[in-house]
Amino acid sequence: MRLKEVVLEIAKTVGVFALVRDSAWRRRRLLILCYHGVSMDDEHEWSPTLYVTQAKLRERLKSLRDGGYTILPLSEATRRLYDGTLPPRSVALTFDDGAIDFERRALPVLREFNAPATLYLTTFYCVSRQPVFDTVLSYVLWKGRTSSTDVSSLCGSPEPLGVATEAQRKKTRNAIYDYAAREQMSAEQKNELVARLAGMVGVDYEQILDRGTLQIMTPDMVRALPADLVDVQLHTHRHRTPRDHALFVREIRDNAQMIRELRGSANPLEQFCYPSGDYAGEFFDWLRECDVRYATTCVPDLASSDSDPMLVPRFIDTMLQSNTVFEAWTSGFAALLPRKAEYQLDASRVNVSRTRSATVSAM
Repeated sequence: MRLKEVVLEIAKTVGVFALVRDSAWRRRRLLILCYHGVSMDDEHEWSPTLYVTQAKLRERLKSLRDGGYTILPLSEATRRLYDGTLPPRSVALTFDDGAIDFERRALPVLREFNAPATLYLTTFYCVSRQPVFDTVLSYVLWKGRTSSTDVSSLCGSPEPLGVATEAQRKKTRNAIYDYAAREQMSAEQKNELVARLAGMVGVDYEQILDRGTLQIMTPDMVRALPADLVDVQLHTHRHRTPRDHALFVREIRDNAQMIRELRGSANPLEQFCYPSGDYAGEFFDWLRECDVRYATTCVPDLASSDSDPMLVPRFIDTMLQSNTVFEAWTSGFAALLPRKAEYQLDASRVNVSRTRSATVSAM
């Protein structure tokens, strides 16, 4: 057991988790949990940092219920965070991207626990019915890892490209991805490229397509999401964050337009999630220009009224997080511990002259 786990186990056993959980300090803070995907097959084995199993998600919500936590809709939670009216043990649930696995695997668990969640939807692939290129490319390479085939001919690489090891797959993935970019391939052409790759390494690509793996929900699926449980919010149209003002604003407005077409205009679109956690100081005014009030990051911490509304922290839950680590975060104890630099706010990406202070505790 790692030293961190030992420390957490001791703290839990002697009652420190409970003391922090019920403190006035914790009551003034909000834990926002982030999930990316809920595995429909073996995705959690391929990428345990992106996917959890349905059983794991159910286990987490049971832990929240049994621990007496209050799960709030994110829109209410952020408003009450800055108003200073949070109830004890406040938690909000968020899911990124809007893949089919949300509708098929996450939603039944949310219904079971009557747990509201915010879904950050990237909308381009709602209408373009192919899997998301970069993720399905990596997934197919992993699925074909027992193959000894050299796939260099697929992208004209002068060097052999294999799939047997993680290092080979990374090299192959980058070569194919760069090739598609150089050729300025359309979504359809990229999908055909991955299909050819799958054939070369012995992966049943039709099965992946039929299952809906790594595909964003269809428009009808998004329309059918229960409004009392799921609030659909902004995640850019094409899952990208260009540094050009006009292109960035276009991403938000295209995203908003499609969400309104699918969900109506009853709820304001004022919540945003940075795709891949990619934020920069110039985005803040651009987001406000698009009527966004709150933007969440992938920086782990509990949010407080001192958190910049454009840099709201979240804890990413994964298959690699133990139950003890999860409980440490829900109680708030984990936020008091030192963290590595890569898990803190990167001030070099923030124009501090235009924002109020937004530091992540490193205690």
